[in-house]
Amino acid sequence: MSGGQIAKIVSSFSCLALFLLVQAGETYRDLQADLARPNAQKEIQSIFAKYPNLIAQDKDLADAVAYFDDEYSLKDLQSIVEIRAVGEGATDPGIQARAKAVKASPLYRDPGIQDKSNWLDGAMKRLSDLLKRNPNSSNVRFPNAAIPGWIIPGFWILLGVAVLVFAYFALRHFQWKGALRRKAKAVLEDDEPDRTLDEWLTKADQYAAEGKYREAVRAMYLSCLLKFDEAGVARFVRGETNWEHLRRIQASPKRPEPLTFLEPTQAFDRIWYGFHVNGVSDFEQFRYWYQSVTDALSAVKR
Repeated sequence: MSGGQIAKIVSSFSCLALFLLVQAGETYRDLQADLARPNAQKEIQSIFAKYPNLIAQDKDLADAVAYFDDEYSLKDLQSIVEIRAVGEGATDPGIQARAKAVKASPLYRDPGIQDKSNWLDGAMKRLSDLLKRNPNSSNVRFPNAAIPGWIIPGFWILLGVAVLVFAYFALRHFQWKGALRRKAKAVLEDDEPDRTLDEWLTKADQYAAEGKYREAVRAMYLSCLLKFDEAGVARFVRGETNWEHLRRIQASPKRPEPLTFLEPTQAFDRIWYGFHVNGVSDFEQFRYWYQSVTDALSAVKR
């Protein structure tokens, strides 16, 4: 078997692996585009049905879908998806670009295959032809030497192991990237110190005085969460996201019925994770929400 034939086999299997990865993709950007259509509200269930894997692997998105028209609106859903789509922009095109580069390689292209034929069918046909071909017809001839019978089966075994190793590390890479993005969305980082409610209020005023309104908003939001904890409504968990805290607050039996924390959570998501900062007005709005939470929780008995 010649070096060119082996290169064609490896190229064909690489194309197949990349093809399967690309075809399985469900992206936040596509979901964002569907949700932005004028008739998205009427077709919301069919839109959800197009992204089962995306929804299943994102707990916050799954909650928004499950409670749609109950606790979440189309605007809330668009806000959540918009944040995810920002961090996704640099990853998906890379897979498609690599697949396109492989298909454009001279090793992949075979002049004997018609332009209109399917590339996957052509790759499989070349593999079949190689299996049927007589080794003695190869351009490389070994004088008075027969190819051992274990060479070809051994090659296929090694190639299969290589494909499995590639798939394993590809899966580990995407799992690691997903875990890294999720950790980055926790309300507090692991290396960040614990602070009391009064300390976060002081921090908020300090950030606002320095013109750091994004940080000031975060400090006021954390103050609200600690206020819920202080009143016994929902315990503050530093490793959870803002949406996980909201879910526990909304489900708490000690939450006063008129009090809802959805709007501040959406605003925090937009300002802190989406970097959409208007300025001092954002900070003043969160000071108002903090006072509203304090007044509503003043009558709650622990």
